[in-house]
Amino acid sequence: MTGRDGNVLYEPPAEAPGAGAMYPRVERLLHDDTDGETLLATFEHYASADPDCPDPFAEEVDDAVPEDQPYFPIYRSTDGGETWEPFSAVRDTENGWGLRYQPVLFELPESVGPWEAGTVLAAGNSIPDDRSQTKIDVYASEDGGRSWSYVSTVAEGGRAVPQAGETPVWEPEFALDADRELVCYFADERHSDEGYNQLVGHRRSVDGGQTWEAEVFDAVVPNGEDRPGMPVVTRLPDGRYVLTFEVVGPGEEGGVFVKTSPDGRDWGDPEDLGSPVETDEGEQLTNGPYVTWTPAGGSDGAADPDRADGAVVASAKTLRTDANEQASGSGETLLATTDFEDFDDWDRVSAPLAFEDEFDAGHGTVGWTTPLLPSADGEKLLQLTSTHVADGRCEIRYASAPLDLP
Repeated sequence: MTGRDGNVLYEPPAEAPGAGAMYPRVERLLHDDTDGETLLATFEHYASADPDCPDPFAEEVDDAVPEDQPYFPIYRSTDGGETWEPFSAVRDTENGWGLRYQPVLFELPESVGPWEAGTVLAAGNSIPDDRSQTKIDVYASEDGGRSWSYVSTVAEGGRAVPQAGETPVWEPEFALDADRELVCYFADERHSDEGYNQLVGHRRSVDGGQTWEAEVFDAVVPNGEDRPGMPVVTRLPDGRYVLTFEVVGPGEEGGVFVKTSPDGRDWGDPEDLGSPVETDEGEQLTNGPYVTWTPAGGSDGAADPDRADGAVVASAKTLRTDANEQASGSGETLLATTDFEDFDDWDRVSAPLAFEDEFDAGHGTVGWTTPLLPSADGEKLLQLTSTHVADGRCEIRYASAPLDLP
């Protein structure tokens, strides 16, 4: 793999509309029967939204020929993310609108509901051409991501417009709770009458995602302006869960926060936003967050007893100063902590992937999102993101490197 500029996973054609490609996600398959370390990746694929636009993905995957609606491409690696190949596509077989925004992948680590261990779930936002509705739909693959079938709808909302007065739903994220039941977290704009512009909530399923329990609020700001969103969840070695999310609005300006839960369902008072992901100097990650736990620097890799449980590492679109300006190293810096109690001791860490952030590129589509995946042995960290090509159009790049923890 090349240096911190990384490699290109997908480059959109020059004719691609909008952002070209963004919002990548990546998942390791622990139950795949292929030799090597198998990963799947996906992203928002804007060429598929325009039937007149050349689609290089469709040319390489026979069953991914566009059907006049957007879809989520699936790329596959069998060498731990060193190289990737087009593999399959998740298509909207339920609404006929297309799968347009915010894909996520999740391999079930054990049998859940009707699914065997190794079943891969995908979710994303099904949205018609006129953007009049939003639906977070779930699909399942029982053959390692080769084919997909519709399972259920987690949440339905209004127009796909992120502003006050609208009622869309956004940005699904999966986890298994402490009882090993499926949970889907998401951003929700349907509760303005309760004083919330947008909030982070979740719904739980006790039958593997076929049906869903009532929504529970996890992070809210009851001022009708600030917008918690983009939830991501990881689990600590002690069994607790960590939720990271952004808060966008006049009060927080895109700050990233973390909360913990003993079971993946109870995150405490929803109005308690937890701890900001920021350094002692006030440098804070902002917008499009991602979080993971890694054993790097843990008891197997270092003599330091403070790192017996590894580290929590967070990424985001930008790193900003306490004055909300671009901080040095933005676009090439992660924040990491070994403080699993208060999460108030974050240090700068060199990221595997270095890219021009939105300040330098002049486009907000850059770095949306920046998923992180530790290697199976914990020795390296894989990072993906959307990087600027031209005219607001982005490609998906990736890089892997050891973490140099302080």
